[in-house]
Amino acid sequence: MKKRILSVLLAAAMVGTMLVGCGSSSSSKSSDDAKTESSGEKKVIKLGVRDNADQVNAVMDAIEEAGYKVDVTVFDDSNQPNVALGEGSIDINWYQHEPFLKAYNDANGTDFVMVEPKTAAPLFAMYSEKIKSVDELKDGDTIALCSDASNKSRGLHLLESQGLITLDDSVETPTQYDIKENKLNLKFIEADMQVLPQSLPDVAAILCAAAHMVNAGLDGTDYVCASDDAETYAVGFVVRKEDKDAEWATGLAKAVQCDALADYYKTEKQGTMVPMWELNK
Repeated sequence: MKKRILSVLLAAAMVGTMLVGCGSSSSSKSSDDAKTESSGEKKVIKLGVRDNADQVNAVMDAIEEAGYKVDVTVFDDSNQPNVALGEGSIDINWYQHEPFLKAYNDANGTDFVMVEPKTAAPLFAMYSEKIKSVDELKDGDTIALCSDASNKSRGLHLLESQGLITLDDSVETPTQYDIKENKLNLKFIEADMQVLPQSLPDVAAILCAAAHMVNAGLDGTDYVCASDDAETYAVGFVVRKEDKDAEWATGLAKAVQCDALADYYKTEKQGTMVPMWELNK
């Protein structure tokens, strides 16, 4: 399993100090820290992320102020943070939205749960280097979809909302094989969403989360059309079922609901992630 470890162990006397390394921190020390909160030490939470480690850095002060330390593991693909959660090598992960989590649980027989409160609603859109409007799509054009089930379905629903295809409405998470009508005979390819922006020169359009465009150094706000379902795809912290009400889990989820994270989304993510606490005002 590919992964690189960012050990972020904040001591009370070292506010804002972050230790980043290539190996995992001492398992015995982390275990001891996790069990000795009653003795005055802060809990060390083993947190798994994908390509959003900088998001953790943005809220590190808020996490420490809430009384926690985090030991961060950055994974190289979208399933490994859930695999690690099941294996127990991490306590919690922070990278996925609810439909992705449901699809993973259904496919793998797991019962992971998203902790309340949720963090943010991500924009999802169509991007292209060749067209400015869906009306410019031509017969036989190729569209690049996300390869994972939930985001693939989200992309297909976006195409349907634009009148380009009709889906079998009896299928909860449709694939291209559930397209009942394809007016332009669109063709489809699939790729992991993290690398999907690299397909832009080769296809008529791609369908992906705006944050991944930003991660690729592109303009996440320069889209052809966008979905209106962001709240349905809320991103948040995910734990094993037995930990869903654990004080450390809900405490961490509450701690990151801060101005620092809202500012990070506005500046670093170009406003393509909307904080749930602002969305629900």
